[in-house]
Amino acid sequence: MMNKPKDLFVKVFVLVLSLMILVSVMCACQGEQSLNNEKSEKTSDVTEVYDVCKWQSAYLDFLKTHKSTHKAFALVYIDDDDIPELYLRGVDEATGDSVCTYKNGAVIEQGLHRTGGGWYVEKCGKVININGHMGQKHTHVYELSEDGLELVFKAISSERINDRIELYFEYSIWDMPVSESEYTLAVEEAVDLEYAQRLNAVEVDYDTILKQIINFK
Repeated sequence: MMNKPKDLFVKVFVLVLSLMILVSVMCACQGEQSLNNEKSEKTSDVTEVYDVCKWQSAYLDFLKTHKSTHKAFALVYIDDDDIPELYLRGVDEATGDSVCTYKNGAVIEQGLHRTGGGWYVEKCGKVININGHMGQKHTHVYELSEDGLELVFKAISSERINDRIELYFEYSIWDMPVSESEYTLAVEEAVDLEYAQRLNAVEVDYDTILKQIINFK
């Protein structure tokens, strides 16, 4: 009978000690989880991407080398596959715009004449580039194939001044001189903007385009 208080004390001591150890372990686990969460947040930078498709990785790598020369970007569907094309707007007119596609494991870039003059017909594989500078108007039409954007139409209208200081125009199709009527007819046949939309209609900044590519589904 004399040992019962002592036995009870031992049991209580063991119980309290066990509870202390359990609380300590739980705190340690929570601390480790918080640390892991903090590390996860720190490594979530958009440039550190590992679980993405090949086209996404290729676009991300391509953008890293074009950040300083382009100021706006967009994902657009030019052809009818599941991989979007990448539009880039240059920092100035001399740089111009670009349209990139991912074909056969590589990014293929096509430069466009100057900036802001690009249209595309969604899912139809066609890009229309109309722009002008210093009295010249360029009309280029590209079609998207497995080898990238192929130029399928080229027309130029140029202002001229004659000896009497009178303004007139010269026209060419594929660098061959044509009349105004021939030029007009050819451009009308090659260019149809009824269902076209501008490439820069949904453009975003650099950080946003990276996130769009990474989170693309």
